[in-house]
Amino acid sequence: MSLKERFTILVTFQSSLFALKIFSQRAFMVLPFELIEEILHRTPAESLIRFKTACKRWYNLISRDKKFMYNHLDKSPERFLRIDGCEMVQIMDPATGISSVTPIPHVFRDTYSIISMVHCDGLMLCICRGHRANACLAVWNPVLRKFKWVKPSVRCWNSDYFGIGYDNASRDKYKILRFWGPLSHPNDDKSDPKFEIKESNSDSWRVLLGAEFDGEVDLDCRGVSVKGNMYWTAENNNKDGFILSFDFSMETFKDLCLCPPESSVTRKLACFDGDRLSLLQQHYEEESPEIEVWVTNKLSDVVVSFHRYLSVTKPGAAALCFNMAITGYSVGKHRNIMAWCEGVDHKEDDGRNVCIKFYEIDEGRITKQIVTGRYRQIIYRGSLNTRSYVYVPSLVSIPGQRNKR
Repeated sequence: MSLKERFTILVTFQSSLFALKIFSQRAFMVLPFELIEEILHRTPAESLIRFKTACKRWYNLISRDKKFMYNHLDKSPERFLRIDGCEMVQIMDPATGISSVTPIPHVFRDTYSIISMVHCDGLMLCICRGHRANACLAVWNPVLRKFKWVKPSVRCWNSDYFGIGYDNASRDKYKILRFWGPLSHPNDDKSDPKFEIKESNSDSWRVLLGAEFDGEVDLDCRGVSVKGNMYWTAENNNKDGFILSFDFSMETFKDLCLCPPESSVTRKLACFDGDRLSLLQQHYEEESPEIEVWVTNKLSDVVVSFHRYLSVTKPGAAALCFNMAITGYSVGKHRNIMAWCEGVDHKEDDGRNVCIKFYEIDEGRITKQIVTGRYRQIIYRGSLNTRSYVYVPSLVSIPGQRNKR
């Protein structure tokens, strides 16, 4: 049997856990391990969690080999993750529209609710609602179904801003950033640090001295982590929009570039193509709101700026930034938008039925529309109950924890 024929056989069995477990023992006798490793690189992270029990060598590769983990992560396609109230987690593959549903970790369901999340390398930094206006922090890996509470140094507020990233010198050493928002510290407690950071190998936070920036971060922007650094939409003293960045290697803020001009729009910031930013803007005062998507060049370039990537002006465009809805969206390389969001179901007369839909939109029309759920609300004021995010499934362990067999 030729090497090519062996490769074809193993790929054919890849989708079946039972078949792969039976076949794996024989595969080791006839296939180089480098070829098996390459196949595992292309296997979804959700399946690898089950495959690691096939043998000890697979277990060590999938659970302990950091080089394999990050190579697999960098090749993994994006998924959409939606928190349904405080009970369920729904994960969708945008390429197929296939979704899975699992219970949310019981500590979130029974004790705290998630206000927002920031994604980095498959890890979700969860900002949770605590007592009164307080906030609690946790790091969660939905694939491994592991989480860890992050103890703050001082009282955190719901309106604080948080970020997660890493030093370029050591990708697996993650850092968490916290700084005041405009509504933080209603008692104006000047004794608390305005900027502080926590490293994954430390149990304590440290104050960032001299970490200042001019302007204010948008209230509804929770930020996006790209290549280990954080980015937010903000406004300067002249009310001009710009992108504020935080470099976790230098531990400094920077005005990255100006935002595109806006007028009566809502804005959503996301990662594009792994190393760039996208900015979705939508006019909300029109019946069929126009959608504009702007993208940057590579964030590592000396000068970064936005250019218009696509515009959707056809009637019937989806309201992707409806009211206060937290919408997960992704911009494809073929000038299309994928988004998971909600809005009033106009087929109902009372306006209380909320419809949750997954959209795929190109410059001409809505090419795909999947209804993934409905719920009823007395008065619809935007999504405080349903939130969606874009993330990449990964095998990366929670900082400070180890995967157990």
